[in-house]
Amino acid sequence: MPPTLAFGLLLVLVGVAGLSFGLYALLRGGRGQEGGIGPISERGVHVIAGIRMLVVGALSLAAGTYLIWSSL
Repeated sequence: MPPTLAFGLLLVLVGVAGLSFGLYALLRGGRGQEGGIGPISERGVHVIAGIRMLVVGALSLAAGTYLIWSSL
């Protein structure tokens, strides 16, 4: 197996995991919890983290797909 194909598969798996955790953080994270970190509520922290995970997941998925496609 070529290294670019293996790394592309790894990036696709990381991308799918990042997208799923990001969606979970946006849809469910922080509900029913009190408190927070300074002026940001617990829900706000989950929204920021969810957006960040969605962006990184999408970039990883795109890079992995490109590497798989270019190695074939």
